[in-house]
Amino acid sequence: MSKEVELVELKSLKPAEYMDLREVLPLYAKILKTGVISCPVLVDGETNVILDGHDLFYSLDLLSAVKIPVVKISLSNIRLRSLQHGLKPITKEDIIKAGIKGPKLPPKSFKVSVETPQVNIMLKDLLPTWGKDTSALKVYNSTLELLYKGWPTPLVKLNSLSSNRRSVWAKLEGFNPFSNSVKDRIGWSMLNDALENGVLRQVIYEATSTNTGIALASIANMLGVKTKLYIPKTIQKVSDVYLEVLGAEVVRLPVGLTVEAIGQVDYQARTDNATHLNQFENDANFKVHLKYTAQELDQQLQSVGLKPSYIIGGLGTSGHMSAISFYFKNKYGDNVKIVGVQPAPNEVIPGIRRIETGMRWIHWVDFDDVVDVTQREAIEAAINIARKEGLLIGLSAGAVVHAFNKISKDEGVYILILPDTGYKYAEQFENYLKNTRGKVALTTDNNLFNPNISYSRQYP
Repeated sequence: MSKEVELVELKSLKPAEYMDLREVLPLYAKILKTGVISCPVLVDGETNVILDGHDLFYSLDLLSAVKIPVVKISLSNIRLRSLQHGLKPITKEDIIKAGIKGPKLPPKSFKVSVETPQVNIMLKDLLPTWGKDTSALKVYNSTLELLYKGWPTPLVKLNSLSSNRRSVWAKLEGFNPFSNSVKDRIGWSMLNDALENGVLRQVIYEATSTNTGIALASIANMLGVKTKLYIPKTIQKVSDVYLEVLGAEVVRLPVGLTVEAIGQVDYQARTDNATHLNQFENDANFKVHLKYTAQELDQQLQSVGLKPSYIIGGLGTSGHMSAISFYFKNKYGDNVKIVGVQPAPNEVIPGIRRIETGMRWIHWVDFDDVVDVTQREAIEAAINIARKEGLLIGLSAGAVVHAFNKISKDEGVYILILPDTGYKYAEQFENYLKNTRGKVALTTDNNLFNPNISYSRQYP
């Protein structure tokens, strides 16, 4: 390493420019593939404001790096060229102010005339050390810490679906504390992003099929912010109760899909001077899964010596599965197959929808297959998991399990992303059980003894 280059805490740096997510992803992908950083970031030695290398800073932040290579220089001793053509030239004072106080400057607003040295630093040397003590005590200083300090969510082997040559693992996003779903992640991320950018007002409006609404209402309560949530007519009635308990105002709309309400919610938010976070278009959705969910899963699999053959998950906003696809395809190539799950035509499964209804991030990445599932198939798969594994999973999770049953082969490592638990869907389960008189055709044999599980003492 050059004598000029040193490793510093990433969080100590102050970016002077913001960057669009799509401009960051190419370098993120390159680093993920090669595992190498070839140039440092230039920073002002006095203030730690970034002068060059914003793409590297944002890429390493998304990769959860805690260290970053920098070269410290004095801004007062270098030449600066403003790139804002036709506008007032950027000054050195403007750059420092943007980094320390904000607002940040647009991408490529200026260039400094300094030659950047080449380095060869391994990404692994910049990442945090992942703890291996799975029995660590869980103590938190706030209920918000309960979310992000509780990650990673569990990865558990489903023995009822596994065999000697095939292992099936479920990532249980229902362990997130507020909505008991994957949507806690995006609620936290979107609110954080709004806070950092100074656009969070006293009330937030959002279209939701339940889980995002619960996540937003829960976290907004801690911030002293009110929520007004718009729910499609097709969603279970119990959702209103949960949301009202949390203090949210609930508006039922005569639409079949949450995404159909976006225009109305956006108009109402602008009229009422409220914040519309818009989970369907907000890149904070994709980013939180790229930075946390995907990397968690990779680390968990590495800890048991596995590489995934297939990763299967539902498509709602497309945020979590698109981020997982981007991460694993760039790191492992086509050795990992990514499979999306959507409702069959004219079917309603809360939390997922069909691609043609409009999704942002799915068009940024590659999916190897998309599987259609009916609501009945999703319910039956969820009941099978409850009766074989003891886990009451939600309907979109049931859809993921059914998709696995459709495409699975006799060997390989299968990862099922299960978005939530089943407690919100009592109405759908009740209707199904009434119509079938409680008779459910199990997809596995009815022998209660599972030879893949050791039935010896199962507690400490």
